[in-house]
Amino acid sequence: MNLTDGEIAAEMAAGRLVRNGEQVQLGPACYELRMGQIYYDLTEGARRFDVGEAGKVLIKPGHRVVLITQEELIVPPDIIARIISKGSLFSVGLSPVCTYADPGFPGNLGVVTQNISDKYIELPVGESIAKVDFARLSKPVDHPYQGQHGYQTEIWPIKHHLQKTYAEVSRDPRVDSEEVEAYKLLPQATADLLRSMEKRQRFIDVAIIVAVLINAALLCVISTKLVDTMVGIIGNLVASAIVGTMVLVSRWRARDTWILPRW
Repeated sequence: MNLTDGEIAAEMAAGRLVRNGEQVQLGPACYELRMGQIYYDLTEGARRFDVGEAGKVLIKPGHRVVLITQEELIVPPDIIARIISKGSLFSVGLSPVCTYADPGFPGNLGVVTQNISDKYIELPVGESIAKVDFARLSKPVDHPYQGQHGYQTEIWPIKHHLQKTYAEVSRDPRVDSEEVEAYKLLPQATADLLRSMEKRQRFIDVAIIVAVLINAALLCVISTKLVDTMVGIIGNLVASAIVGTMVLVSRWRARDTWILPRW
C-alpha cells in the first residue's frame, strides 16, 4: 500500500524516508526529489562536477549523466521506494527514468538520464527532477540493502566490461561495417544527405585525377615553347570542362537530397 502525503510527512518528521527535504516538495502520494550540486558526466568518462549551491548542471546534447539528488533517502526495511523522472524533463529532451530504492537503502539517489535532444540543457540546483513514492511491505525484508554508495568520492561501480569497442565486436555476424553502423545512429534524412555528399566528393576526386593525367599527358607531347603555351591553355580548358561536367552530373544525381546552390 502506497503512503499518502500525510504519512510521508510524518515519516520525514521522524527522520525517515527523506532527509534534507522540504514539505513543499510533497505531492498527494509522493515526494519530488530536487537536483543537488553534484553530477557525473558518463559520456566524458564519469567526470565529476560540483556546481555549488547556486550553480547549474549542464547536460550536453547526446550526453549521459548521473544526477545526484539533494535529498537523501532513508528507506526502512519494510518500505520500498519507486522513482520516476518528472514529465516536464521528458518534454525538453531528457530520457525517461524509472528505478527503485531497495528496503534499507540509505543516501543520496543517483538518477541516470540522457539528453536525446540537440540542445544544451541546464538544470538549476534545487530543480525538481524526479518523483518518489513509497509502498509499505507486508513485513520487513530479511536482507536489507547493503550495496556500495559513496557518491562523494565516486559513483557506484560501473560495469565497464559490458561496454565494447567496434574492434572488439567487429567479427560478430550481427555487426555491419563501422561506416554502416555509424549511419544507423543518424536520422534517415541526415544519413541520405551524407551519402549524397560522399558520392559527390568521389566524382570530384575522380575529375581532379583525370584533369591531372590530361595535363601530364599533354606536357609529354609538346615540342616547342609556343606549342607548350597553346597546348597548356587548351589542356586546362578541357580539364576544367571535364571537372565542371562531372560536378554537374553529381549534383543532378543527388537532386532529391541535395539543394543546388545558386551560381
